[in-house]
Amino acid sequence: MSATCKIDEQLLIKQIKDGNQSSFRLLFDSYYKSLYAYALKFVDHDFANDIVQDLFSTIWDKKGVLEIKTSLHNYLFTGIRNNCLQSLEKQKVRSRYQNEKKIQFSIEEINYFQSQASQSLLEIELQNKIEEAICKLPDQCQKVFRLSRIQRIKNNEIAEQLEISPKTVEKHLTKALKIMREELKDYLPFLLLLLK
Repeated sequence: MSATCKIDEQLLIKQIKDGNQSSFRLLFDSYYKSLYAYALKFVDHDFANDIVQDLFSTIWDKKGVLEIKTSLHNYLFTGIRNNCLQSLEKQKVRSRYQNEKKIQFSIEEINYFQSQASQSLLEIELQNKIEEAICKLPDQCQKVFRLSRIQRIKNNEIAEQLEISPKTVEKHLTKALKIMREELKDYLPFLLLLLK
């Protein structure tokens, strides 16, 4: 590079440091296309444009403390290369984080749906077993049990409705619960699990 170019570079840098917008515009117009083309070697179009814009923004924002110890050309191209590499590293980290999150969400989703499906199947099976056990109760005992435990009617009202004494209602319930407990003994752990 000739001494004249070095003087022009030094003058351009000095003018930019002094806040001369025309000199900054000259710098931008002179280097934008070649810096953009260089950035495309590392990143795609959108990132390349952003990286070049960011470099010029940084130069303008820090113009007062701008120190260029190499040639302006080397300074700009080194800045683009470094910014591209940083961008790629951030993308890699972000991509790794997103992949880890996707995997974590997938596992949680699978676990959730498996637990929901198995719980639903278990509930259906238990419901069927409970209904089978109720059907095994003697007729009057079954009526009392259904009115008490399923329809939630009080013992006195059941007695009136079935025209029996409240004491008889209690006997039927005691008998029904004893039979139900025996019929459902194998399902007790699952009932407790669902009631958690």
